[in-house]
Amino acid sequence: MVQPVGGRVTGVLANRCGATDSDHYGVDIAGNSGMAIGAAYPGTVAFAGWTSGGGNMVTLSHAGGYQTRYLHMVRAASVAVGQQVGQGQVLGHVGSTGNSTGPHLHFEIRRHGAVYDIRPAYVCGSTVTKGAPINLPFADLPPVNAAPDRVLVVRTDGTLAAKESLNGTVHELKTNVTRVSADRDRVAVISTNGAAEVKVGGLTAGWVTLFHNARDVVVDGDRYVVLGTDGRAWAKDGLYSTNWAHISSNTTVIDAADGRIGVIENGVAKVKEGPINASWHTVAASATDLSLDGARIGVVEGGTAKVKEGPLNAAWVNQAAGRQVVVEGYRIAVRDDSGNAYVKAGPLNGSWDHVATGATDLDVAGNRVAVVSGGWARVKEPNLNSYWVDVVVNARQVALANQ
Repeated sequence: MVQPVGGRVTGVLANRCGATDSDHYGVDIAGNSGMAIGAAYPGTVAFAGWTSGGGNMVTLSHAGGYQTRYLHMVRAASVAVGQQVGQGQVLGHVGSTGNSTGPHLHFEIRRHGAVYDIRPAYVCGSTVTKGAPINLPFADLPPVNAAPDRVLVVRTDGTLAAKESLNGTVHELKTNVTRVSADRDRVAVISTNGAAEVKVGGLTAGWVTLFHNARDVVVDGDRYVVLGTDGRAWAKDGLYSTNWAHISSNTTVIDAADGRIGVIENGVAKVKEGPINASWHTVAASATDLSLDGARIGVVEGGTAKVKEGPLNAAWVNQAAGRQVVVEGYRIAVRDDSGNAYVKAGPLNGSWDHVATGATDLDVAGNRVAVVSGGWARVKEPNLNSYWVDVVVNARQVALANQ
């Protein structure tokens, strides 16, 4: 099993990190409001709904008689009873519903109905990383091939390069590429001829052509959003589906994450959630950049990066002067006109870390931060004060695959 979220441990089995509580059956992981909650292991949704104590919650059944529970989600679950889910698949987002004093995930493991002893894996005050293995023995659970920590880089000559780990081999995947995006094991590109293409699985998998005459593409699981060269945006669910839906015109920016789609149309930032044909909600009247992840939305409006979390009509919180904003899990990143890159972790009003100068591109995924600076695509993990690792030289764009 892997960690469903990242953050700080504020409660463990039978102890709330300061007070004994024999009725506390799991671990509390905080400092991650709005982060997408991933399934710890492949399974079937046994419950998805509301309880008075757990608020919005999900229970998964797994092989070997195991169950995992995910409590206090900010809104209704992203999955339904009976649905098969993969490891890391989004179940919902960290919130504070039910019997909760602040945003956190209460995570439990049970086997054959009995509470599983998770104490060896969690220590009060420690931090855990989303997607990292849970350091416990799980008898009768076969291993799962989780998505790798991919870094995708478009070089200045249009070559698409990739690494499966920071110290791994550089793989050259394609030439004549202008844009790249990634989500778990899916990589989407725009070629110089306007073709939007996707590959699923390993780096040697074949490319599938999605669309022609495109200038940008984003992927959210098995959902694809494409921006055409004529400014019209289209979306579909399913790699091989032909049911493209026209969602906006005069569009300059597109994004999609965790069941939400966002566009900037005629300068207006709009977001919809759920099905592709859902109604749009205007979130900003004059935006130049847009980023979605979990329960958070980021825009740049009037030269200022702003972020909101929770419902679409939540209030904006000003972040910093910037031209590019990225929201991902519990981190927010901003790049300003001078190439300074700043990242904060935790609440919207948290403090910034100045992580790079001379940056021309920026991305964040999980506990990783990537920039293009000095001609290099550089990545640091797991902490904001960690050292940069130079990944690929002669870089123009960098994208990190979300877990």
